[in-house]
Amino acid sequence: MKYVLRITSIIITFILSFLLLTITFVDDTLLEESSYFKTAEEIIDSLNANIQINNAKYFKVGWAKTNITPSYTLPLAGYGARNGVYVSEVLDSVWVRGFVFDDGYKKYAVITLDALIVPPAVTKKLQLLLPEIGYELSRIYMSATHTHCSIGGWGDSWIGNQFAGEFNEQIVNDLANAIILTIKKSEKELSHAKIGFGSYHAGKFVRNRLVGNKGTTDPWFRLIKIQKEDGSIGLITSFAAHATVFSHRQMKYSRDYPGALVDSLEKINNIKIAAFCAGAVGSHSPNINGYDNYEKISNLSSELFSLANENINSIQIRSVKSMGSLLFDIPLREAHLRISTKLRIRPWVFNKLTEQSKVYLSLLKIGDIILVGTPCDFSGELVNNIEFNAKQNNHDIMVTSFNGGYIGYITNDKWYNLKEYETFTMNWFGPYNGSYFIYLINNLMEIFI
Repeated sequence: MKYVLRITSIIITFILSFLLLTITFVDDTLLEESSYFKTAEEIIDSLNANIQINNAKYFKVGWAKTNITPSYTLPLAGYGARNGVYVSEVLDSVWVRGFVFDDGYKKYAVITLDALIVPPAVTKKLQLLLPEIGYELSRIYMSATHTHCSIGGWGDSWIGNQFAGEFNEQIVNDLANAIILTIKKSEKELSHAKIGFGSYHAGKFVRNRLVGNKGTTDPWFRLIKIQKEDGSIGLITSFAAHATVFSHRQMKYSRDYPGALVDSLEKINNIKIAAFCAGAVGSHSPNINGYDNYEKISNLSSELFSLANENINSIQIRSVKSMGSLLFDIPLREAHLRISTKLRIRPWVFNKLTEQSKVYLSLLKIGDIILVGTPCDFSGELVNNIEFNAKQNNHDIMVTSFNGGYIGYITNDKWYNLKEYETFTMNWFGPYNGSYFIYLINNLMEIFI
């Protein structure tokens, strides 16, 4: 009996020690009282005093695209339900699209991948490669279409493997090199241009998948029009509906509805390239009818195409008088991978499960247009406040997700304790981040305005 009690005591001690080492309480310190928020305030104050936006000598643009469909077998990224299965079949090819902007002082680039996200491992590789062609990460604005049927193998962690399958360093190198190649090709096409912005209500094609009618949506289909002196046009588009028309049962490479949209836009006379950046897709899914997923993709892309086609010619283009970019490293609360509303896994455990990611906001000012890139699935419920502030200062705004870092979902604070995928499983850095990101973006925009 004494032996059994001793063994039981050892087991209980081991379990309690394990729990103490791996589990702790959720930190619900108010935003304004948190040390990371105060650090962010200090950094922004410093930026306000030191950043200057120069008047442009001129405004030139070049664009290009590069096929990134792999010739070797990789997992298909997007859904954990696929269990990392490998795929080699192609429904439609995947691409990197790029734009280079030259203001006479510096060159800037906008890059979008037909991929789930811009993988952090690719960003890390780019930091090494960009100086070789005269760039730095702060002048590279990145996004992804967020198709859930594209290249996997880029996630070097347990969590990354769940969404992108087994890690393969070759695809990381290939994606980074394709981005570099696209920038170099775009530079060869530089010529004088002007730019314009349009936004068109498409609310009936997107829904709040998190809370339905209890919440709001970002209903706007946004479009940046870039026109060269020879009349050729490049478009950068964005919409907040997840590119998830295809489910996990689709086992071929596909760009989902963003691919069908840009293909149709590129068939319009004078439009030489069209790109799509995932907007504030957090909490948002497509809302479209169709006999099957192929028809749904056709219907959604056709509706967005019609909005663009009807309005492209009426978008007024203007000369660009100033440009600038900003990369803001975001101070964050400790990792909060929760197991209940009160308990979370300790940060060291979370760090073992996920790869280290550069966490930043990226801003690019092109005249009176500001692009804001976020390192997450950024919720469309948060965009209205940001857009209102931009318009009050006579600027247009395009907020996009997946800028090369990744920290999960950033959602409306009021839903933080909902035990749903977006707010519980994928909300990794504690409460109040909806308000925090709005604060950061609004204050960083003011530097440019």
